[in-house]
Amino acid sequence: MATRNVTMVVDRQHYEDFIERMMDITPSTMTEYSKVNMYLHHDGYPEWQGVQLANWVLANQYQDSTRVAAKLVHDMYYDSCYLYNNPDEIDHHYTYIIFVGGMSETLIFCYDQYSSRKIFCYTPQQIIDKYKENMDYTDFANGEIRWDKQVHVYAGDSPKTD
Repeated sequence: MATRNVTMVVDRQHYEDFIERMMDITPSTMTEYSKVNMYLHHDGYPEWQGVQLANWVLANQYQDSTRVAAKLVHDMYYDSCYLYNNPDEIDHHYTYIIFVGGMSETLIFCYDQYSSRKIFCYTPQQIIDKYKENMDYTDFANGEIRWDKQVHVYAGDSPKTD
């Protein structure tokens, strides 16, 4: 069974503004600020996608949200990846929001759509410390991208890895 998920990229100023005004952050409150809404069909649970995103952020220390969004789609793309105008357009279990920019450290927010609750809002290292397991994560720090880990099957061909 697939654990569907969406990743959004939002400028950290919006996170700080909501916290300052003591407003709850949810994916719906951040939709208008998101630079990308990337749907991935598989492995959306924190032990995989949370750690994948944390590793990716540590390997890509950009502060411009538009650059982060473009690089994220490039590096995380695989055959079951889609972009949506609004994360509410597709049923999914987890929503991740990467908050970047400013002088503060990047944060990753995880929200469980099914229970309507925040799972975490951590730095990448905090996610790794809490959720990393013995899995074959993508090695973003050494230039690997998710597409590299995908098995491709073409019409009439036997499965092969690239």
